[in-house]
Amino acid sequence: MSNRNFNGVQINQTTTLVEKAGAAIEDCRNKAMIYDNDGNVILAVDGTKPFVGIALIEAGFNDISGLESGKVSVGDEIEIQIKDIGYLLAGEEIMKGAEVTADKDGCAKTAAAGDYILGIALSTVSKEEYCRIQITKYQKH
Repeated sequence: MSNRNFNGVQINQTTTLVEKAGAAIEDCRNKAMIYDNDGNVILAVDGTKPFVGIALIEAGFNDISGLESGKVSVGDEIEIQIKDIGYLLAGEEIMKGAEVTADKDGCAKTAAAGDYILGIALSTVSKEEYCRIQITKYQKH
């Protein structure tokens, strides 16, 4: 331990990270993301795997017409929110206070026992609305 000097602590306080897409995704925006076997991110299709986070609203291709917005190809970079409060597109009605996981399209659904949880709903929303969630990752027992 000689000749070591610790003059401070380095803490990365960012709430997002950038990862490469492991698959093509039609629209990744505000959807739940997980890691694939190669360490790339893919769309979550249920709550059976731990979540990385939520793709940002500006993730993917930015098309002013809106026809291809959010589209990513294999190897494209996706910016993902990994902590704090974010917005996840709802795949069903979500009640405020519900534990939220992913449905088959990477959208929010109410979690069941055994699901990995992405967060807690901070708003009540209908299908296809943006659900505000506190990202809190754990597995429901």
